[in-house]
Amino acid sequence: MNSKYEKVSCPTCGIDTKKKLVHKRDDGIGFYKCLQCNIEYASPRLVEKELLKLYEGDDWKDLSKYDDWTYENWKNNKEFHYYLVQENSNLVKKFLNKGSSVLDVGCDIGLTVKSLEENGYYSEGVEISSVGAKIAKEKTGITVHNMQLGDYQSDIKYDGVLLLDVLEHLYDPIKVLTECGDRMKQGGYIFIHVPHHGGISTRFKRFLHKKGLKKGYKHFGFPAHIYAFDRRSLKAILTKSGFETVHYESWPSSITNGKVNFFNYIFIHIIKKLALSDYIICVAKKV
Repeated sequence: MNSKYEKVSCPTCGIDTKKKLVHKRDDGIGFYKCLQCNIEYASPRLVEKELLKLYEGDDWKDLSKYDDWTYENWKNNKEFHYYLVQENSNLVKKFLNKGSSVLDVGCDIGLTVKSLEENGYYSEGVEISSVGAKIAKEKTGITVHNMQLGDYQSDIKYDGVLLLDVLEHLYDPIKVLTECGDRMKQGGYIFIHVPHHGGISTRFKRFLHKKGLKKGYKHFGFPAHIYAFDRRSLKAILTKSGFETVHYESWPSSITNGKVNFFNYIFIHIIKKLALSDYIICVAKKV
């Protein structure tokens, strides 16, 4: 096996848990489902050092594209991810009052942190990418810490922690979830957004692939994405990390792209409420 890769087991249930092969690529990468907790995971996958290189380097974003970029123009013109950021903020509002403190782990360029500030929350970000952190600080104008969460120290115990589009990337997700809990108040909330292997479109594309009607099986964005979840697997991994799941929903692309209208409103909100799209949102409480 290439020294950059290693075989792994379910991150929640451990090495002795039974698994089911979902798909195997020509290069030997397998995608498995744990038969105990239902998480899907890739094995072999990049070792931790190589996995971190995907996010720490300067290739993560093209800094030159942000020379003339401003947060105000982004907001006024409702540019890329605008509607997604609004959903992030609205989700926090359902569980935390204004004035609450929120830490965004893996905050990217800080758009959700800035939005929360404008909505009356105290918010900071942690971002492993030096390029992302630089944009967040200099262009978006937030407080951001360019480091891994384990290296972040603060006197603040946060009311909420965001882990949006992050958990599927992590070498050791339980370790990071535990670190999130260590930085939260008792009874605080963690907000998670991850790929959903039980989503309607995901299941349909998988069916087409098995029938030979679809080429190029792109399983949840490997090598950067190494897990996919559903309600059952999220509950299992969060319970093991000291949280109690309290809420699930999904945001179809019509919501995150601002395409909700009179004709699709009911259908879209059924998908949202029943958490049926290809990404699933989970809110859990520290217990």
